Amino acid sequence: MDTWLDGRLECLKHLRTGSPFNKPCLLLAILCEIQSGHVVSPRVALDTRLIARYHDLYEIVTGERQKANPWLPLWHLRNDQGPSGPLWLPDYVTELAPVADRLGQPKSLNKLLERFSSARLDGELFAALQDSIIARQACVLLTHQYLDVDALTLERLTEYLETALVSGDYQRHPDRLASGVAEAGSQYARSAAFRTLVLEAYDYRCAASRLRYITPDFRYLVEAAHLIPFAVSQDDRPMNGLALTPNLHWAMDNHLIAPGPDHRWHVSPSVDRLVPDNDWLCRLDSQPLVLPGDQRWCPDAEALAWRMDHLRR
Repeated sequence: MDTWLDGRLECLKHLRTGSPFNKPCLLLAILCEIQSGHVVSPRVALDTRLIARYHDLYEIVTGERQKANPWLPLWHLRNDQGPSGPLWLPDYVTELAPVADRLGQPKSLNKLLERFSSARLDGELFAALQDSIIARQACVLLTHQYLDVDALTLERLTEYLETALVSGDYQRHPDRLASGVAEAGSQYARSAAFRTLVLEAYDYRCAASRLRYITPDFRYLVEAAHLIPFAVSQDDRPMNGLALTPNLHWAMDNHLIAPGPDHRWHVSPSVDRLVPDNDWLCRLDSQPLVLPGDQRWCPDAEALAWRMDHLRR
């Protein structure tokens, strides 16, 4: 670790860690979301992205994703100090604010979210973590001081965090995903940015079946699918993607179904409507394409036309 350390990170050396992995994993998750541009102020929303990121990190460190208990660090981090005051201040619902200090530890994430769904990170620490160099310092500090379980785990964790930081830079500048010309070794980070932006744009809901399911340990049912394959387009922008369940991703990639410029789904005439096993595909014909809530990420018309042109005839 570098001998020089930004003074605002000193507080991270003194976390009260009864369970050694929880708080460091949560802080690393927050750090990654700050660097991705998803967290843009000291107010941190306890949303799906953040909680899933925490599970990713916890799984790398412990190998047991299903045993992650995010409500514990989200609750107990309020007992730590930041560079300018409390490290973590929950935004309690109005009726609970007067008795917040007397509340016992919540027993689940849902119980915690009944009390607060956002919290404020120390303002000086937030400002520090916006700087990519200082963010990397914080990664080194937290991993080496609290999460250095063994050499292999440290290597995997370091690789994950580096990919997350580079991917975060792409997420803040999605136009850079338009060209396949990328810095050496950054293709995995580009792919991670594409996946994150696409799934977030569709709120983890399939653009064809409308199915949305997130497991208790925050794995998603849907995948990020390219409209024009990357090998053809070199385009990882979210406008060249859809969120699809694995079976429909497979069907689209094999040109059995296609979303058209009319924003409806089309089924290849090669799919025999008389075969009962094909009904799951046939029912999709003429159904509306689910669109993102943010129009910036609506699928590109040329990409939709490409899919229609390549539908099996």
